Amino acid sequence: MSTQSTRWPVVLGLCLGVLCNAPYAAPRHADGGQGFLSPPHDHVSPQLDAALARAAGEGEALLRARGDWQEADTRKAAKVSGMLWPVGPIPGIGDQWTGISNFVDHDPAWPNRVLDYTCGTRTYDTSAGYNHAGVDIFLWPFGWHLMDHGSIDVRAAASGVLLAKGDGNPDRSCSLDAPDTPNYVLVRHGDGTVARYLHLQTGSVTSKAIGETIAAGEVLGRVGSSGVSSGPHLHFELRANSSPSAAVIDPFNGSCNAVSSGWAAQRPYHDSQLNRLSTHSAAPQLASCPNTTDIPNLHDSFRPGDRAVFLAAYRDQRKGQITQFRIRRPDQSLLTQWTHDLANQSSAPDVYNASYWYWSIALPANAPTGVWTFEADFEGQTERHTFRVDTLAAVTPVSDPRGLIGVWFDPASSGQGMEVHWLEGDLLVVFFYGYRDSGANLFLLGTRSGRPNYHELITVPMQSATGGRFNHFDPNSIVRSQWGELRLTLHSCTQASAELIGADGQQTLQLERLGRTTGLDCG
Repeated sequence: MSTQSTRWPVVLGLCLGVLCNAPYAAPRHADGGQGFLSPPHDHVSPQLDAALARAAGEGEALLRARGDWQEADTRKAAKVSGMLWPVGPIPGIGDQWTGISNFVDHDPAWPNRVLDYTCGTRTYDTSAGYNHAGVDIFLWPFGWHLMDHGSIDVRAAASGVLLAKGDGNPDRSCSLDAPDTPNYVLVRHGDGTVARYLHLQTGSVTSKAIGETIAAGEVLGRVGSSGVSSGPHLHFELRANSSPSAAVIDPFNGSCNAVSSGWAAQRPYHDSQLNRLSTHSAAPQLASCPNTTDIPNLHDSFRPGDRAVFLAAYRDQRKGQITQFRIRRPDQSLLTQWTHDLANQSSAPDVYNASYWYWSIALPANAPTGVWTFEADFEGQTERHTFRVDTLAAVTPVSDPRGLIGVWFDPASSGQGMEVHWLEGDLLVVFFYGYRDSGANLFLLGTRSGRPNYHELITVPMQSATGGRFNHFDPNSIVRSQWGELRLTLHSCTQASAELIGADGQQTLQLERLGRTTGLDCG
C-alpha cells in the first residue's frame, strides 16, 4: 500500500508531459493557515520523576526475586547505539505525519537558559526548574484526529526488558496544568540504560508482563496526550540507569553534545518535509485548548463548480524552500499551478517546527469527471494526492444494500481490492486485501451500522489482525488493533471510490464491481 502520498524524485532538465508547455507558475499567497514555533511539549515534575524511578525499582526487585536480573557492566560508561526511531510505522505515517518540537536542554540553569545538542535553542525549561530531558515527537497535521484514530505507534528504540508500565489515565490533556499522570512504558537495555516512553494513549499500553523481553521496533503503545502535555506527542527520554538521580543521556550528536550518536541513522536537525497534501470541503479547524477535537473537513469527492480547499502541511519549513503546486485533470493536463515560499508569509520566522497553508480554488463548471491529482514538488520529492470529480453527486438511497455484496477492485492497482458484505440489521462488513510498501500482505476488516446512500461519504473504522495461522488455529491468539479508517463513496451499483487512511499511509482507490451475488440487485 502506498504511503500518505506517492513520492517520486523530481527530474530536472527534462520536459514532463504538459509541463513543457505550461505557463510559468507564479507565487500565490495562501488563503489561510499558520505556523507553529512550539508544537506539543510537556513537563516532568520531580514527583513524577521519583514515581517513575520507584516503579523501575519495583520492576528490578521483581526480576531479582525471580532470578531473572542481569547486572549491567558498570565498568563501562552507559551507552546506547543503533537505536530505531521510536514511532511507527516506518515507512509510513509514523515517519511522515510526525515532527520534532523539542530536544534535551543541556544548560542546567533556568529559567530561559536553554541549549540543545547543536548549541541552538530548540528546547525549553520552566520557572519551576525543569530542564527538558528528552525528545518530543508530535503528530502533524491534525494531531488529535490522528490520535483518535490510533494512527501512530510508539515502538521500542532498542531491545531490553519491560521494567514498568502505567495505563488507564486520561489522555486528552492539552495544558501544563493537567494532572501529572501519564501512561508510560519503561524499558531497561542490556547496558543498564533505561528508556522512558511517556504520554501514551489510554488503553494502548503493551499487555506484556513486567520482566518480559522487548524487541527493538516492538509496539509499546500509541501516541497520546496523557499527563502534563499540551497535545498528542511522545516524550522519549534516556537515563543512565533506573535511579532517581540517573544522568540524562541525549542520543543526538552535535556541537554541544560531543558523543557518538545513539541512533542507527541520526535525523537532520531541521528535517524539512512536506508531511501531507489533502483536499477539504471547507477550511480545516484545528483544536485549540481546552478543545481537543480537530475538524479537518477532509473531503475527496467534489462536483463540477464546487469550491475545494487544497492544503499542504509541513514540518521544519524554512524560508527559501519553494514548493511547486499543480492541480491536474484526469487526462493529466494542468488546471492551475503556483509556487509557495515561507518567505512570502508576512512576519514569518526563518523556520516553523510545524506549519500548514491552504488555497481555496473553484473547480470549473465544466470540470471533467474522474480522478484528479493535487501534487507538489518540495525539496527534491514529489507528493501526490488524488480526489474525484463526479457530476452524479445527488445523494439517493440504496434500495437494497444486499445488492452491493461482492468483490470490488481497482483496475489501476492490480492485486488490491475489497469484499463488501451486508448483514441483517444493515450491518456493513468490509474486508480489504492489499500490500504494504515492503511487499508484505495487508489484511484489514471493518464494520459500520446504518443503511447507505449513493454519493454519501461512509466512514468505516478499520482494524488489522495478528496472531492467526492456517494450522492449529487458536481464536484466543487473535489480536485486533485499530489501523485507521476507510472512506467509501458509492457512485452506483458497480462503481465506488475509497480512501484508506491509517498506519501504513493513505491510498485512494477507484473501485469497480468484479462480481455480484446472483439474485441480488441494489436497484
